[in-house]
Amino acid sequence: MDFVNLPILIFAALLCISILTSLFSLRAGIPLILIFLCIGLLAGTGSFEMLETLRRPRICFFVGSLALALILFDSGFQTEIKNYQMAKKPSIILATVGVIATAVFLMLLGKYFLNLGWVPSFLLAAIISSTDSAAVFFLLRSQGITLREKVKATLEVESGANDPMAIFLTLSAIILIQHQATHNWSSYASLAFLFLSQILVGGGMGYLLGKAITFCVNQVKLETALYPIFVIGLALLGFSVTNILGGSGFLAVYIAGLLSGNSKIQARTQISKFQQTLTWLSQITMFTCLGLFVTLSGLQQYWKPALILGFLLMFVARPVMVWTILSFFKNYSASDKNFISFVGLRGATSILLALMPIVYQLDFANAFFNIIFVMVLLSLSVQGFLIPTAARLCHVIVPVNHADPTVTGVDLPGLVDSSLLLYELTPETPAVQGKAIPRWAKPILVVRDGIAYFSGNGLKHLHGGDKVYVFLPSNSRRRILDELYTGNPALQGNNDLFGDFPLDPATTFQTLSALYGLKIPKNIQNTTISEFIQNELTDIEVGDRLSLGAIDLVVRSMDNGVLTEIGLDVDPTRERSFYTKTHGLNIVSKSKI
Repeated sequence: MDFVNLPILIFAALLCISILTSLFSLRAGIPLILIFLCIGLLAGTGSFEMLETLRRPRICFFVGSLALALILFDSGFQTEIKNYQMAKKPSIILATVGVIATAVFLMLLGKYFLNLGWVPSFLLAAIISSTDSAAVFFLLRSQGITLREKVKATLEVESGANDPMAIFLTLSAIILIQHQATHNWSSYASLAFLFLSQILVGGGMGYLLGKAITFCVNQVKLETALYPIFVIGLALLGFSVTNILGGSGFLAVYIAGLLSGNSKIQARTQISKFQQTLTWLSQITMFTCLGLFVTLSGLQQYWKPALILGFLLMFVARPVMVWTILSFFKNYSASDKNFISFVGLRGATSILLALMPIVYQLDFANAFFNIIFVMVLLSLSVQGFLIPTAARLCHVIVPVNHADPTVTGVDLPGLVDSSLLLYELTPETPAVQGKAIPRWAKPILVVRDGIAYFSGNGLKHLHGGDKVYVFLPSNSRRRILDELYTGNPALQGNNDLFGDFPLDPATTFQTLSALYGLKIPKNIQNTTISEFIQNELTDIEVGDRLSLGAIDLVVRSMDNGVLTEIGLDVDPTRERSFYTKTHGLNIVSKSKI
């Protein structure tokens, strides 16, 4: 039975060793994927028959592609839509034009230092042109560092969106090389069709897949434990179908993850946790498998040109590209540009793409793989170790007392995007300073000096050092809670707590409909906002909210029980039409919790 037990023994040992080394990685500040690569490299020096099987290029490329698809889907799923909207223009340009510019610059360097032809030089450059943010955010989290939202969003969206472009450029270069060998120049125009097919089919299929995942999960009644497996099955099904249709499967799964992850979907907590676990397993398997292809003799032969190209990529090509593109966006400071320039880590995609020349049996394939491997090791070693220091020097770190809360998803019937938020208060927190807290935003649990106090226990004031737990029924109100329970200056002074605009309570829904394009049933168009709120809510207090489609109506002020001013909080990401049993309006949520 050795043919069964030995492979299991080797795989389990590699898996456990990879996970246990994360403890050392956390203390030393070493990127985990660097550890995984080194473990694969060391394992490759052995002579196990199972490892020889994994050294087959097609098998390894299959494993790597499957792992990368899962990683990209989870990357999109975990990306908040507000981050995408905040940085979509600069990030998409960095992920497309930036990747092309980096590849062209490195092509010139490869031509000079490696004495290669133009197309092989471009192939080498295309392989190494994309970035990997997984190591970046792991290092920052392990050291308790939180980046400013704009910088974090830019890096997050760029790294998730630039892989399809790098894959397209690599595939294009391989096609050009094959056509050069056969002197078939007539089909070069097909590259334009390939590009359009990859982007349009990939993007379209990604949109359909994201909507299909959300619809299927919400409509099909399964055991809770089966939903994560169902989602992964749908994602991989869409990935393979997109590739068969000529689109970019990697782009499709990223877009699908982005759409489904930001939709109201049941069993969100289980799906998210399962995907994070699967992503870690994918990274361990992928990097360990790719490390098997490296030979020490190959590294010794190509380490000098690889180091030169690696340093020029980190300190010349990437900074020039980032500074040039972000100069067109005025809201990025010099410190922001410097940090984004430095955080261009190379990782999973680059090494996976380095297998493609081997799969297509190109003459210089092994040399390219070793060069790329050294460049990735250099990037992870130099940039990986220095990222926390660079974040401090560039002043892109959010102070500890302004850090985001700990969020735990809560799956409740009828509330598919609810969560429990844990805030650690400081003396500067507005809620501690005495800012009024609406009833819906009050903590359900306060932990002070190790003692838990539940809501209604008689605590009159919050103190610095308190840990407060707040139930959030909808993510649309997250910013309001952050304003109350953090000391982040960027959130202070906004009108979210009592709405963006003041309204006269005597305003009718007909007027409101004309101003904001809301679909109001005819039977209440002449109803005033004051009449509607008093009919829907009892025992009204200042700060109470009524969520109606794309807007929130907020009680701003009262005089002897009479509403004197209403606030209007507009959220364009929510639906603009609504319906209820009582008044023909869809009341998304009331403030009485």
